[in-house]
Amino acid sequence: MFMKTLLLSLALLYTCRSAFCQQQVSRFANGQIKAEGKLNNGLKEGLWQYYFPDGTPNAIEHYQQGQLHGTIRYFNYQGHPIAVEHWQHDLQQDSSFYYHANGQLEKKGSLIDGLYQGRWVFYYPDGTLKRTGSYQHGLPQGLWHFYHKDGSPMQEGAFRQGQEEGEWKFYNEKGQLEYIGSYHDGKRIGDWYYVSKRGKKEKVAY
Repeated sequence: MFMKTLLLSLALLYTCRSAFCQQQVSRFANGQIKAEGKLNNGLKEGLWQYYFPDGTPNAIEHYQQGQLHGTIRYFNYQGHPIAVEHWQHDLQQDSSFYYHANGQLEKKGSLIDGLYQGRWVFYYPDGTLKRTGSYQHGLPQGLWHFYHKDGSPMQEGAFRQGQEEGEWKFYNEKGQLEYIGSYHDGKRIGDWYYVSKRGKKEKVAY
């Protein structure tokens, strides 16, 4: 990944060595730089940097012929990262990372042509696991697990094309199994049960 990014950066620098490549700078009313980068024949090219009014970095982007192309980084007002993305010809691709305001990782996974794809992992602001599962063409697909803030299980079940499908289990705040029921195309079907602390199942209405 490092070599791939390095080669991409060198390519972006090379494309801007022409008489038509001009440095551009825009400023806030207070004189601070708002954005700076180069235009090649009127199109953004290479590295562009954006700032908040106090000079704190807002975003670092890379372009190729006016299209987002390369690693993109976004920051909050405190300078903490809020996102690291990879783009190819204006489409988000490959791995992406997103962060809570306190700097802790919020979620990570991959995209293909701008759509979530494959396994994604989500976290609470304190770093505790929140949920895990996979996507297919941007929709939840397959088995997912959800967790309470203390790390104990909250619920688990499968999706099919973004809709709940099959048996789902729900747990109370102590991580004990509490309800069991099934879905089809995102709608509850069949009998649903409440599970007592002793493990006895009791049919419930829904």
